[in-house]
Amino acid sequence: MQFVNAQIIPLNPSVKKKQLDNGFTYYIQKNTTPSKEVQFRLILNVGSILEDEDQRGFAHFLEHMAFNGSKHFPKNALIEYFQSIGVEFGGDINAYTGYDETVYMLPIPNNEKETLDNAFLFFSDILGGLTLDKEDIDAERGIIHEEWRTTTGLSDRLKKNMYPLLYYNSRYKDRLPIGLMDEVVMKQDNEEALRRFYRDWYRPDLATLLVIGDIDEEDIEKRVKASFSGITNPINERERVNYNIANHDQTLIKNIQDEEITSTSVKIITKIPKHKEKTVEDLKRSVANIIYTYLVNERLSEVSKQKGAAFMYAQSFAQGGSGDKGRYISTASVKSGSVIEGVEALQKELYRIKKYGFSSEEFERKKSIFEKDVKTSILEQSTLTSAQYINMLMNHVIYGEEYTSTEFKNKFLLDVINQITLDDIQRLADEYINDREKNRVVFVTAPSSEKIPTEQDVLKAINHINYDEITPYESEEIDAPLLTTLPQKGNVKKEEKDNVLGTTTLYYENGVKVILKPTTYKKDEIRFTGRRNGGYSLASDEDFNNATMANTLVELGGLGDFNQQQLEKVVGDKRVALSSFIHRYTEGVSGFSNVGDVETLLQLNYLMFTAPRKDRDQFDRFIENKKEFNKNSMNDPETYFTDEINKVMMENSPRTATLLTTNQLDELDLDKAYDFYKSRFNSANGMVFIMVGSFEVDHLKPLLDQYLGSLPSGPIVKKYKDHGIRPPHGKIVDVKKNTADKTKVILRFTGKYPTAQEDRIGIQLLSDIATIRLTKVIREEMGGAYAPFASVYVDNLPYSYYQFNILFTTSPDQAVELRSVALSVINDLKDEIKEEDIDKVKKSLLNHRSKSLENNGYWFKLLSNYNQRGEGREQFENYSKDVDKITAKKLQSIAKKYLKDSEVLTFMLSPQN
Repeated sequence: MQFVNAQIIPLNPSVKKKQLDNGFTYYIQKNTTPSKEVQFRLILNVGSILEDEDQRGFAHFLEHMAFNGSKHFPKNALIEYFQSIGVEFGGDINAYTGYDETVYMLPIPNNEKETLDNAFLFFSDILGGLTLDKEDIDAERGIIHEEWRTTTGLSDRLKKNMYPLLYYNSRYKDRLPIGLMDEVVMKQDNEEALRRFYRDWYRPDLATLLVIGDIDEEDIEKRVKASFSGITNPINERERVNYNIANHDQTLIKNIQDEEITSTSVKIITKIPKHKEKTVEDLKRSVANIIYTYLVNERLSEVSKQKGAAFMYAQSFAQGGSGDKGRYISTASVKSGSVIEGVEALQKELYRIKKYGFSSEEFERKKSIFEKDVKTSILEQSTLTSAQYINMLMNHVIYGEEYTSTEFKNKFLLDVINQITLDDIQRLADEYINDREKNRVVFVTAPSSEKIPTEQDVLKAINHINYDEITPYESEEIDAPLLTTLPQKGNVKKEEKDNVLGTTTLYYENGVKVILKPTTYKKDEIRFTGRRNGGYSLASDEDFNNATMANTLVELGGLGDFNQQQLEKVVGDKRVALSSFIHRYTEGVSGFSNVGDVETLLQLNYLMFTAPRKDRDQFDRFIENKKEFNKNSMNDPETYFTDEINKVMMENSPRTATLLTTNQLDELDLDKAYDFYKSRFNSANGMVFIMVGSFEVDHLKPLLDQYLGSLPSGPIVKKYKDHGIRPPHGKIVDVKKNTADKTKVILRFTGKYPTAQEDRIGIQLLSDIATIRLTKVIREEMGGAYAPFASVYVDNLPYSYYQFNILFTTSPDQAVELRSVALSVINDLKDEIKEEDIDKVKKSLLNHRSKSLENNGYWFKLLSNYNQRGEGREQFENYSKDVDKITAKKLQSIAKKYLKDSEVLTFMLSPQN
């Protein structure tokens, strides 16, 4: 297969793409992973950019109305139907509105005739059958207002400061999808403007339907023609104008300070032409851009870790944007009072890349990493799910990304990797990095308390760097093995197989247990973890902070013969990652690799137990940077709120593991942290390792004998310590920290709870039913909150307990009332639970579990949980039966026993005044 730069990238031949006479476009593709599932997306080339002045917010409003009454689904019948077959509103069936597109998403769990019939009725109603009754429109206003409320705060204020520069003199700056609340969304008797938007823009020539799944393609095509051929475009239809971003000759710069900003940063943005992947040349450029991005960010990361670095963190990358412009963004986090030094250092490093490029060693290492990624991607093609395929096809339709055949793409990528040179990388550096004033935007963001230089001084610092004085970058290259001497193999004393779970368990003489679960869900993925009870519960009060930070501080030092920077280069192009953890009640490791690099993964694990390192320079750098990050972290209301909740839940114990103050950071001791780390990792006795993924047990065993069976096995405490700290009950905590006019409310029931599987399922189903009820009452009937929901967490460490939470964000003057309403909803569940609601949540739970069982990540979590709780085959075999056993009476009993008003904890994050 020969590739010519101007050659158009062919569409994947597995996809059928056609257009009806009315302009309606559709794509159909058969994919049987997972079986029976069908994924739908309806993409409208319509967004907030098309709104008239009296419609600002109506593109998003109309998206809401698609779920609130249509020809075939009056009122809320649509949601009721799909919930009845196990499809969750919000989690599964959903939609979003952007500047230029509106997308409706529907995954259905089966391909039965009735389900497909209703799916097509839903999508055809969107284009031709929304009722848009005044009563329904007015009822939705409050819900959208509450959705808007959730977006208020720092993020909204930053947008208001940044968008006039990013979208300078362009229509985009005045068309944020959420719209104008008082002037449009909440304004009464303006529903005709909403209907006008629907008539003008919701039309077949602006619509594209994607259908991918376990389908009969001919049947789906017949359904498309029957459902959409009869829908007509409006007479004298309005032109769908594609708007662009205006150019500007001068650099636009703005200092932004806010009391909720937690750190000081500099962002330099160059507006560049947007690139789409239409030709082979475009695709080659995309590949070069991936390698370039690897290279530039590795360089910036390496510089940030040097002693005396002027920025604490930096990154640089190209991304898409609105209209005809993309963006090249370079950003750096800097220390207080060091904005000028930080921005100069960032720009100098970028200029150094532009002037001298990258070394051949850097380039070859990153090119090799990308080649491995490509080969893994090739192996995984046959395992891609319909959801993954449809997301890629969406990106093709909306953003112009390629969606070609596996054969074409794989052949092209493997060929082009060898064709790309340092010159290709340099051309991107020359395009992205420049000193031009035109189409450049600079932002400095900082806490209100910080003194920062003027905008003119920042711009002067950027523009007056002496390019001629910049010298080449000096980088240390390492060519050495991780281990110079391999450990002596350990011996397996017992082996067990479980044909139900599909696992093999090895027991080594050193006290290590290994659970192996080979799968075919991915062709080149291995997930890995090791866990044992203990954690920093075993630390004394005096050493508590050192213990909580121990794995972080020790990992700064690297492993074996190599510091952290050297270790990254020794690992090089290996597709592997591993980190240690020390949690409150457990410690261990967690990571992944591909099949070819699993030995490196196991070697890293071996070194974490046998050869951790201390690096005083990196420790000092980390502490200084951490002080900088932590000192203003409490400016963020959510961070402050979470910290206060933790204190309450831990009864203000000195063992709360709260955010460390400057004084506490100064008191951290690397030697003590290292000693605690060693005390928990100097023996692997009692460690349970779990591996899930694409391997054969017999092929893996020799490596496990070598690197896990050989781990040190000295005596060690294998139990956590329960310090008797228990959360209080019946308490209201109001944290007045918000600067926005909103209150976040969390109602938390907690206490002892049986952790048997049937009980866990029961309280999970109860929380799902509570979410349905809360949504109906608080959202739909009252318009009091956008997305109220309940969630539950059950654990057995340090004792068997539950946490049942209800969460919503609302207006401050409604918070107390809605708290009472939420408790009333819970109390109603104690008296009556409808069978139809139980059926909905059971089907949803079983649907999601069925799909999840074809996922390595789910098995990884499942086996970890089984091991922690001492469960396994019996619970797995009985899961569906245990779900079926759950009755209304059982759920009412759970609600009565564990969800008592008098014991609920209430946390509120309220406005400051």
